[in-house]
Amino acid sequence: MMVVTAGAAGMRYWDNAGYGFDQTVATSSSRRAESSSADHQRNQHESPDYMTEEDYWATFPETLTTTDLAKILRVGKAAVRSRLRSNIIPAHLIAGSRIIFKQEIRAWLVSTSNQPPAEPLPAVDVLAPYGEEMTYRDLMKLFGKTKQTIYIWLSGGHVPASHIVGRWLIFKSQIAQLLTETSNQNVEDN
Repeated sequence: MMVVTAGAAGMRYWDNAGYGFDQTVATSSSRRAESSSADHQRNQHESPDYMTEEDYWATFPETLTTTDLAKILRVGKAAVRSRLRSNIIPAHLIAGSRIIFKQEIRAWLVSTSNQPPAEPLPAVDVLAPYGEEMTYRDLMKLFGKTKQTIYIWLSGGHVPASHIVGRWLIFKSQIAQLLTETSNQNVEDN
């Protein structure tokens, strides 16, 4: 049951639990302004416009964080971390950091769907955009890490490379091997 009382400032509503809230009387022009302001402040997920799957995925970077993955899977970050540790979610462990590629997550989600894919799944190749010889900038983009982190990984031998005359020589084939070795989705035959 709701009780309504009128006052100088507007209407006051009371619900059956005894909580009250005010409703001011608004003119039609102020309602239009509020409506326009609310439409402008609406985020992309509340938009009445249709968002394609490609548009949705374009909102995320190529290398995902646990926060990005939590949004995609609609679970908490603790659940994401637990599933990463349990090797449920595909990722790579390099120098203690989990690297999560958007392409691998998309393929994984399709593979776990209860609906068969409309067409065969293409092979995931996160290295396709890169040339055979890679730079530390390429590694920064690929792994989503800072220059300092990449140099630490290179100097520490976590990423295969050769240091020649003050620069790092990095080959795509070596990075492909690294990604194969560090993937948590590799099933070893016993």
